[in-house]
Amino acid sequence: MKDMHIFLTGASTGIGNAIARELDTHYKGEATFSLVSRKKDLLDDLAKTLKGKASVFAADLSEPSVAEMTLDRAVKENGAVDILINNAGMQHIDHFTAIANDDAEQMVRLNYTTPSRLMRKALPAMAERNTGIIINIASLGGITPTPYMSEYCATKAALAALSVALAGEYKDSKLQFITVYPGPVETPMAEKAHGRFSGNAAQNVPYGTPEGLAKEIRLAVEKKRAKIVYPAVYKTAEMFRDFAIWVTAQMAPKPK
Repeated sequence: MKDMHIFLTGASTGIGNAIARELDTHYKGEATFSLVSRKKDLLDDLAKTLKGKASVFAADLSEPSVAEMTLDRAVKENGAVDILINNAGMQHIDHFTAIANDDAEQMVRLNYTTPSRLMRKALPAMAERNTGIIINIASLGGITPTPYMSEYCATKAALAALSVALAGEYKDSKLQFITVYPGPVETPMAEKAHGRFSGNAAQNVPYGTPEGLAKEIRLAVEKKRAKIVYPAVYKTAEMFRDFAIWVTAQMAPKPK
């Protein structure tokens, strides 16, 4: 069987790092990874722990053209992509009007434009082979937008909508799209967010782990599930979306 080529963005820490380790174990070292983020040293550390082949690509994915060139390099080195995982992302926590235009636009590029460009580039080859998996890491904020994270939530809602729409567009093929809605997960990004909020409200909610989410993603691949809401307790937010939005608005802590 051909080695599985997995192109994974935001692989250096947190969720991306856990996904790489989970899938490496699942494929018993027979998967080939293209690991992408800005932090080459952390990617090198991760690559050393994987049983399968791992290529490291240090790149600023907030520049969509750089992301596209990185995908081209990965395909040249490791062959056609079998699993594309759009995990890289960033957030700004502040009043909407306090966020600089340049910072907001960088977030839009990283959270939405780059994943869309990577999918547009990878999909033709997947469709021609009639096989492939695309995993988009959106956010629970795409279901229940959170005050002071407004534009982050908007970018993740856009990515989720694109992912779901593409699943319908390719419904007659064997391509699989998985849209992931993580709620609070113990990652460096979440830790940084804690420091931006006043009070303890942000900490006093159920948290998941990167490893737990990575396992759910692996199970979704195996069982061909199209959607993940994690931790599972937040599935009620989707079921009762209007109420969850109201609660989120009432409880959202203000940034310092």
